[in-house]
Amino acid sequence: MLSKEDNMLITRVGPGKPMGNVMRAYWLPMLLSSELPERDGRPLRVRVLGEDLIAFRDTRGNVGLLEEYCPHRGASLYFGRNEQCGLRCVYHGWKFEVSGRIADMPNEPPGSTFKDRIRAKAYPCVERNGVVWTYMGDKQESERPALPHFEWNLVPESRCYISKRLQECNWVQAYEGGIDSSHVSFLHSRLNPADFTGSPREHGMKYMAADTFPHYETVETPYGMMVGARRNAEPGYHYWRITQCMMPFYTILPSYGGDSPLSGHAWVPIDDVSTMVWTITWHPSRDLREDELEDMRHWSPERVGTSEGNGRHLPLDMYMEETSAPGSGWRPKPNKANDYMIDWNAQATKAFSGIPTIAMQDQAVQESMGPIYDRRKEHLGTADLAIIRMRRLWLNAAKGILERNMKPVGVEAPESYYIRSASMRLPVDADWVEEAARLTSANERTVHFI
Repeated sequence: MLSKEDNMLITRVGPGKPMGNVMRAYWLPMLLSSELPERDGRPLRVRVLGEDLIAFRDTRGNVGLLEEYCPHRGASLYFGRNEQCGLRCVYHGWKFEVSGRIADMPNEPPGSTFKDRIRAKAYPCVERNGVVWTYMGDKQESERPALPHFEWNLVPESRCYISKRLQECNWVQAYEGGIDSSHVSFLHSRLNPADFTGSPREHGMKYMAADTFPHYETVETPYGMMVGARRNAEPGYHYWRITQCMMPFYTILPSYGGDSPLSGHAWVPIDDVSTMVWTITWHPSRDLREDELEDMRHWSPERVGTSEGNGRHLPLDMYMEETSAPGSGWRPKPNKANDYMIDWNAQATKAFSGIPTIAMQDQAVQESMGPIYDRRKEHLGTADLAIIRMRRLWLNAAKGILERNMKPVGVEAPESYYIRSASMRLPVDADWVEEAARLTSANERTVHFI
């Protein structure tokens, strides 16, 4: 459990809040480049860390991120004219460059220097491999950290697939679900053990179904924490699943071996009570195959209760119609209003939950806890070790920012994010940390194994 004060310390992310200031020390993934497809195209409403912002792509192709409200009289810049390297407020014609500098103030007399004394609040943006990153901290350009060296953001775009979904709860309870290995034995499981086929994925699922109370160990790292979840395998062997937990809100999930791609998440807070969940799947050494992309983009009811497809991604036909509201195009059709499209017959006969897709199973239980769960009411057990240790990292970072202006873990070690997860079948006397070190560096040719 957490005290009310500590719970609020890690869950509140708005301007001036300690955890919000922690996150502002890092470069943050803001948008997919495809969300701003055209130069001088329509602006886009964005909300992140409790701030209302407007994103646009200017004539030169640069991405700007401005406070939504014009510094003149507060009109929304969403209605602005995106023209000739700037966004012009339609109320009085003030025009803003991506830097926030006012390029034109046509309602002031010729020769006025008024525009030189005012700037719109703006955050710098850079693009890498189809992702728009922004820095929302207070450091000048020469003092800002480098972008984190995520392998998925460095491989060719043909090797990576990214989707997003809007989740209506605080980022912490969403993230904690992502590092909780024991729930996989239940929430994402099938009812009939005879369904397992012997493929690398099915071997892993079989171990998790047979051993529902994994033993956890954690190791602190320059980027955050590495979590090992150990289950019994064949006599004389253990099955280890290694999850990477990277500050402030990233994970890389263990694969099931073979030549399958890797996957991970970024749990980006929209505000205190909603989260944009990024799901990333990539392969280090080859393009994603068409059948793999098909599994991620599409879903059929027949898959409820099976392990087919990469259900971490929300299928393309499961999004609601987009409006002009921030993030609206990423709202799932399965939601609390329709009980996440649960199939009660499938729950009774095939699947532990009956909710379609891994993503929606996670979202359903995490949103069911309420917008911000009162962690004074919880009762943590041995299966919650990773969550307990991750909370300690967040609390240390928030208190360090609050009391000593310390730099959070990972800010000055962007190269340490160049890692992978792994799943391993090891002899019972093997050192899992030593074996993981051999497999989890993104410099290694071996991706993962069982």
